[in-house]
Amino acid sequence: MTITVRVGSVAPDFVYTPAQGEQKHLAQLWAEGPALVLWLRHFG
Repeated sequence: MTITVRVGSVAPDFVYTPAQGEQKHLAQLWAEGPALVLWLRHFG
């Protein structure tokens, strides 16, 4: 599945697991204020 996100479009909501272990939705973070999402990928 490919999701195309253009500049200015709303980011898709997704479920993530923070270090505490309780799953949350990205929308929950945005409800509290601005959120920064960073993906790191290791090659090798």
